Amino acid sequence: MLSQLFMAKSAFFSFERKMQVIANNIHNAQTVGFKKRRLEMESLFPLILERAYTEFEDQVSGSGRKRKRYMEYGQGVRIVDVTKDFSNGTISITNQPFDVAIEGGGMLQFRMPDGTRGFSRAGNLHQDAEGNVLNPNGHPLEPSLRIPRNVTEVVINEEGRVFVQVAGDDQPREVGQILLAKFPNAPGLKDIGQNLFLETVASGEPSFEIPGRNGTGSMRQRALEFSNVNIIEEMMDMLTTQRTFELVTKTIKSADDMLKIASDLK
Repeated sequence: MLSQLFMAKSAFFSFERKMQVIANNIHNAQTVGFKKRRLEMESLFPLILERAYTEFEDQVSGSGRKRKRYMEYGQGVRIVDVTKDFSNGTISITNQPFDVAIEGGGMLQFRMPDGTRGFSRAGNLHQDAEGNVLNPNGHPLEPSLRIPRNVTEVVINEEGRVFVQVAGDDQPREVGQILLAKFPNAPGLKDIGQNLFLETVASGEPSFEIPGRNGTGSMRQRALEFSNVNIIEEMMDMLTTQRTFELVTKTIKSADDMLKIASDLK
């Protein structure tokens, strides 16, 4: 009976966490550049292989031999990882000059307060009072980009080159170049919130490329990439998880009732 409770307990906490992941995906269904999460689970394999090697603790003969204690009943589930899906989301036109979408696998880079680099797919940029281009949380774009005063128009082409038309000038002026970061294994990035990721050993070191080269993807001005969350899929997954959660709860209650009956009989 305790084995059944152990299995139900493992499922209870695993599916509770899965429901949290699904709820977070749904909450960010309209968040710019958000990448959905997916919880991976696996069965706790019973120690049958260990039993195949030997059923006894010590390789001794005689009546003193003791059997190993192991689980023989399947064994519950556990969380393996919460993975990130970096497939492209839907691109929508915004007509805002500092909105940029990436049509490919590259990522924008920003300078964090501690001097490290953060990476993001969210291209909803803006400029501060001094003309510095920042993300919504105030982190400067890297390499830094500063827009001069008295600018009447900003143009960002597919290669990330930034041109401005200054009042009184006949020709546009190039003021900067946006570079994109490309990782060997983007799902290995560390999520730190605010649509930002940090480089890890699992992600590998990034290469910095001009947009449109080496698979980084091209830039698209006046547009944004929104979340890649599919609401219908998430709602269906939520219903399945809820039904499983209810079943696990009933299993725990039934096991508890049986233990109570056994205790009363004793």
